[in-house]
Amino acid sequence: MSIAPFAPLLVAVLAAAPACASRGGQAPPAEGAPAPRLLGAFAAWANTLPPLEGLAVGSLSGLAYDPATGRWAGASDEIQRPRLVWMDLTLGPEIAVTPRGLTRLSLGPGLPPDTLTALDMEGLALFPDGSFAVSHEGHIDRTGTARQPRVLLATREGVVTAVVRPRDAFTIDPADRSRGVRHNLGFEGLTRTPDGRLVAGMEQPLAQDGPVSTPREGGVVRLAEFVARDGTWSPGREWAYRLEPTPAVPGYTQVCEDGQNGLSALLAVTDTRFLVVERACLLGAPGTPAYNPVRLYAVDVAGADDVSGIPSLAAATPVVAAKHLVQDLAGWRPRLPASLATLANMEGLAFGPRGPRGEPTLMLVSDDNFRPTQTTAFIWFALP
Repeated sequence: MSIAPFAPLLVAVLAAAPACASRGGQAPPAEGAPAPRLLGAFAAWANTLPPLEGLAVGSLSGLAYDPATGRWAGASDEIQRPRLVWMDLTLGPEIAVTPRGLTRLSLGPGLPPDTLTALDMEGLALFPDGSFAVSHEGHIDRTGTARQPRVLLATREGVVTAVVRPRDAFTIDPADRSRGVRHNLGFEGLTRTPDGRLVAGMEQPLAQDGPVSTPREGGVVRLAEFVARDGTWSPGREWAYRLEPTPAVPGYTQVCEDGQNGLSALLAVTDTRFLVVERACLLGAPGTPAYNPVRLYAVDVAGADDVSGIPSLAAATPVVAAKHLVQDLAGWRPRLPASLATLANMEGLAFGPRGPRGEPTLMLVSDDNFRPTQTTAFIWFALP
């Protein structure tokens, strides 16, 4: 996926608001800074989109747009049958979604036989030749086996050709939960920078880096870089990124399981600037839908410290990535479909085609987890 044509415009927009102090805390948008413009939306309750090849369409945790075909790819994180779902989106105030085909993942030669076992695909990045990378979040499965966080590289046909593992600090040890990726809270976002690197974003901190987000304080997660050298990929730098505290919303007094505010999507704008989606999950009265606070931030790692050599961030004070708020989706609720009154579990973010005024556009997608109380939602918006 090429993002170069949008980069100068996006940099100008994202630079319009001040970045946060170097050691934590967000800055609000600058007064008079241009705001994103809502262009359209779509929402369908889980399991109501037309199936493909006998498989449900949904549980989309990563998103990418292929300008060569004009189609969108969603990474479905159903762990038994990992696949990309290809869709046509007719864009407008009311988006129409037509599922078109699947790319099933299969194992290439020479890779460990359990590479695709219980694969929890969360992030998705397309390469210009149609090949792609997906991030596996990392969890402990029902047998007690640790499925380690990693990035998989695959051909455009879905054949996995390489497994790229992060540093040992990310390793899950079922017998020692004081270190490594927390269960199901690892590599939630994945993006490709214009210069060809991959960057994965964690949903919540490593266990040794401190607590997960709470209503009082946001956790500090790592953005992990992977670099291609001599035909192979290896870990590169890491940057600390401070999440916001879990928002307080009137009428929603409890947090869903693993629902504290966390990073759910990551998208490179330039080699050092990113867009980050943070979202939480809150519960209200019994029988009512959960509420998902969702906010979009502009992030710059240019002045942040490389923390790849720091074993634990809990006692360290590195310079974290700068950030500022771009959009709180709560402000769009009155203009969204009724089924998005409490927003949705937004987990994918991608650049789209040019908007009606020729401006760069982005698309958010939600993960419905195949639960009847959740939606597969698309929200299309423009940056001036």
